[in-house]
Amino acid sequence: MSKSTVSAPEWGRLGVPPAIDGGVWFHGASVGDMRALAPLVARIDGEGHPWVVSAQTTSGRAMARQLWPKAAVGSPPLDLAPWPGRALAAARPALVVLEYLELWPAWMAACARQGVPVVVVDGRVSVRSLRVRRWLAPTAARLSWFCAQTPGDAERAAALGVHPDRISVTGNGKHDGASAPPPVPSEALRAAVGGVDLVLGSLNADEEAEALPALAASGLRVLIAPRHPARVAPVLAAARRLGVTAARRSAGGATDARWIVLDTVGELAAAYALAPVALVGGTFCDREGQNLVEAAAQGRPVVHGPRVANVAVEAAALAGRGATAVDTWAQAVVAVAARAHAARAGQTLDPDPRPALASLRGATDKNRACLARWLPIRPARSPA
Repeated sequence: MSKSTVSAPEWGRLGVPPAIDGGVWFHGASVGDMRALAPLVARIDGEGHPWVVSAQTTSGRAMARQLWPKAAVGSPPLDLAPWPGRALAAARPALVVLEYLELWPAWMAACARQGVPVVVVDGRVSVRSLRVRRWLAPTAARLSWFCAQTPGDAERAAALGVHPDRISVTGNGKHDGASAPPPVPSEALRAAVGGVDLVLGSLNADEEAEALPALAASGLRVLIAPRHPARVAPVLAAARRLGVTAARRSAGGATDARWIVLDTVGELAAAYALAPVALVGGTFCDREGQNLVEAAAQGRPVVHGPRVANVAVEAAALAGRGATAVDTWAQAVVAVAARAHAARAGQTLDPDPRPALASLRGATDKNRACLARWLPIRPARSPA
């Protein structure tokens, strides 16, 4: 086991992580970032390098503790001097690895002062990020390397201020996580949810006004997973206004409620296995997409909206191969109802999406090769 697997208390933004002397400090924002980092963390851990992980959000840290129960998990340092410098001096990492686009000016400046290289993996640069490049450019210029998800992300990273000679296109590590057997629903989750026609994942707050009335009129029994835990109460309140019975998943036990609202962290990927079809939110609003792979990895047909800029690669890979794009929530409800009814009759309207996921994999190997500039690759350890 690496040093990170020794139980350690969580540290806060004013605290410091345990020493990892020449290891890797991984950081991401939220639940999805932790899942995306998991294949790379497993590779580093398998080579015997020590590591720690931090997450910006409470839900992200909760997911990190689920993924790595014995690891040192905490918060990123408060992005004001002297806190980042103190945290780095305590941890003594050889490398800081940031997921997606977590650029913290004071933290990155402290890394530069202490000679700690910083690498972004699964890098994603949106047009929205370029609107604030005036503020991000000095920090982007400090990056030691940028592993972009797509050629477009690579171009935008250069426009943001990353040195062009420090950019490569490696893909997205979350797809490598999907190559492993997907998570299996726990007995507690199965008991709380029961049989449902549909799992609606990552419903964005901006989508509720159209999505919830459409679902209420459909008569379908649905497991709804709001994008943020804070939206659980508003979804339950909307159910009451719409005359739909609803219950929290955390209430446990069997229920006859038409809507079950997922109010726990880290269960959505497994929950997709509970219904014959998945509908992915965040695709009908400015969020521009949420994870399509988790549902597809369960072998479920996926229905999504037209706003998929953030998951364009996944949407293209799955188009006609297990995923169906629609323009409105009304069309989405019709599409999922047809698939739910077909499943009841023992029929299927779509191919299994899992074979399509194979074309998306390989980022972990490429990301690890980039890190080798600062962290030597060691032979994987034999299982204990």
